[in-house]
Amino acid sequence: MTDDQRTTGTDRRSFLRATGVALSAGAFTSTVSARGPAQSDVHVAKGRFGNGVGTKHIEEVRKGALAEFNDRGGDLEAPPARSTPDPEDGTVVSYAYRIDENGVPHQYTGIAGDANSVGRLHDRVSSRAEAFERGDTAGTDDVTAQAGSWDMILHDEADFCEEPYGCVTNNFDLNELEDDGDAAQDAYGIKHVFVMEPGVQKYDSDWENNVGYPMHDWRENSMGGADLHGWDPLGTNDGSQSISVSIGTSSASLGWQYTQPAVTTIDESSPSGNYAKWSEEFNMTDARQNTNGMKPGSSTWLDQQAAGSGYHDLMDLVAEGEFEKSNWYSSDTHSLKHTFHVDVYY
Repeated sequence: MTDDQRTTGTDRRSFLRATGVALSAGAFTSTVSARGPAQSDVHVAKGRFGNGVGTKHIEEVRKGALAEFNDRGGDLEAPPARSTPDPEDGTVVSYAYRIDENGVPHQYTGIAGDANSVGRLHDRVSSRAEAFERGDTAGTDDVTAQAGSWDMILHDEADFCEEPYGCVTNNFDLNELEDDGDAAQDAYGIKHVFVMEPGVQKYDSDWENNVGYPMHDWRENSMGGADLHGWDPLGTNDGSQSISVSIGTSSASLGWQYTQPAVTTIDESSPSGNYAKWSEEFNMTDARQNTNGMKPGSSTWLDQQAAGSGYHDLMDLVAEGEFEKSNWYSSDTHSLKHTFHVDVYY
């Protein structure tokens, strides 16, 4: 992307980063307080199972955060990216949102599949709101990128919990390639943290991890010209080992490492189909009965959109976890699935 192609009032990457204004606290929406440059409150909304935090409420929280950001010295027409949590068969019962000093949104979504999980997710959103206030985000510290190349434009986190099965965590960072020199297309990269916590650990039940299915569906865009050019891990990786992920372009690196537990990870991606997908099979008792997961990534070029044209569909990021309860005569499975519908602003 060339520098003059994208506008949001002033350049969304060149805010007043040291205005010294106060960050207070707000939403039940409630808020959490801190001090620093132009940034919004950390807003927290909580709901009940069957009467959750709806899309309209989430949009109101975001608008309030944007107004606060601009009131405190920022100049942002709209955040550079957004995602809409799709809880599938669950209910959004907790939500946190903040715009940081760089104009980047940080979001947490807690999804309950049953009433008993609501209290835990209310506690969880409170702890994540405090982390957002401190500037701590789950899963971002180990990323290495070529200096001045990739910019993080969205940080998202989600937990989907249902008793007695377990929880599926779906965290990601959306990065945009800066100064790519291409007047026709823009490049975006995803770092995904996919985690399954089995019911045997979470709820003291008989349900264990069975198979996980993280997916980056770049087909779900309204921009055109999708070209999946990088994804990792590749192929089949069997057993405990160190995994190196590299999804950058030939001129701009973006990567990280993680330790794979005693599982089998199978690459089911389709570059011609423009989606990256993996299955993670939990074979051993330790992996099945304890929290485990993977940190895959992918990057794609897409057609550049006209400045001032608003939000455009970028991709869907999916996390599906299958849990299993088995004995010598039968086996039952149950899946929890969550999707983020991700948009970018031009």
